[in-house]
Amino acid sequence: MIRPDADQIPSACKNWFTVGRWADVANADFGVTWVTLDAPLVQVGGLTANLLNSQTNPEAWRKHVGPTQKLYSWAMNNHWGTNYRAYQEGPVIFRYVLRPHRGYDPAAASRLAVAQSQPLVPVRARGPRPASTPRLAVDSPAVLVTGFKPSDDGRALIVRLWAASDRDVQTRLAWSDPAPVRVSHSDTSEQPGAPLTGPVTVPAWGLLTLRADLP
Repeated sequence: MIRPDADQIPSACKNWFTVGRWADVANADFGVTWVTLDAPLVQVGGLTANLLNSQTNPEAWRKHVGPTQKLYSWAMNNHWGTNYRAYQEGPVIFRYVLRPHRGYDPAAASRLAVAQSQPLVPVRARGPRPASTPRLAVDSPAVLVTGFKPSDDGRALIVRLWAASDRDVQTRLAWSDPAPVRVSHSDTSEQPGAPLTGPVTVPAWGLLTLRADLP
């Protein structure tokens, strides 16, 4: 997550912004989370994406955004100087979700956006009734499980945790049966690293990979 101006280097683009899943306008007491499901570009504070002479004169580019509550979805564009045509046929759907809230909570905004962009798909079940307890649970609302898969070697589960917070977050993991025989830090190689005992600390805005070896 970034704040326009505050979290950008001076030369960064301020005429438009890319949105991973959501944007939020809030103060300490209340605000609105805006989830965009189909249009990943947004203009902040005004219609500033295509400024006259901006392609040839660097001084035409926006230097500051400033405080604002205005967001403009840049749904379509033919901005690039290529051979793309400036139109297309047929209907186009753009979906947005708005949710008012109390004080700013990036973890709640992320959970909302993930739920909207990756909805559960119901399918007909077969076999015995599944267990009612989740396979894995974390006790901190600021930690999101972004990945949960069997390891490539088939002997463990790989978990990826993300901290939706500007400070380190400590959380405990709770497993249903069969519980892993060992949980360790890992990386993209999926090999076991330092063993994990007790709660795990996920760095601010950071991603952490764990390997849980099965019995």
